[in-house]
Amino acid sequence: MFMQVRIPIFIRGALRRRRSARPTFVFADLVGFTEATERMGDEAAAQLAREFRRTMCAISCRAGARQVKSMGDGVMIWAHDPAVAIEIAAQALAHESGGGGLLPVRIGVHTGAAIRDGRDWYGTAVNVAARLAAQAGPNEALVSSSTRAAAASRSTKSLSDRRELSLRGIARPVTAWRLA
Repeated sequence: MFMQVRIPIFIRGALRRRRSARPTFVFADLVGFTEATERMGDEAAAQLAREFRRTMCAISCRAGARQVKSMGDGVMIWAHDPAVAIEIAAQALAHESGGGGLLPVRIGVHTGAAIRDGRDWYGTAVNVAARLAAQAGPNEALVSSSTRAAAASRSTKSLSDRRELSLRGIARPVTAWRLA
């Protein structure tokens, strides 16, 4: 006979949360989306954001990564492999700068320890990836030195222009590389 055991809610939440050693996060968003919304109108801008999210989801799914969530005109992607995350960023740049999108994209990629809670992620690694995306220029991806090191030589040949960045809310400067 099967006996069902009821687990208290506070314990169930703790069972879902776990630290992951070195996931890689990709943040991408459209540059100039607010101005485009004013110019195009809400419905057309919402359609543009939906198309961008679909494109990013397709790119990440083909690479074996997962789009964690979207926030308006931006997405957060988790990848188990830093080389895969760099490839996702490269494909997104190629798609958007090749006329696939109406607006340029900016991307941040960072590898580090994080906390998974259900389907979402939290921690400094997530924050650094988001801050790198905010520092990137139009049709630019910034890849942290930790991602570059973790990817070894597999996807790092296309990284150039080393930068030391002060990121909002992050105590120490972060070294980042521009994805060519």
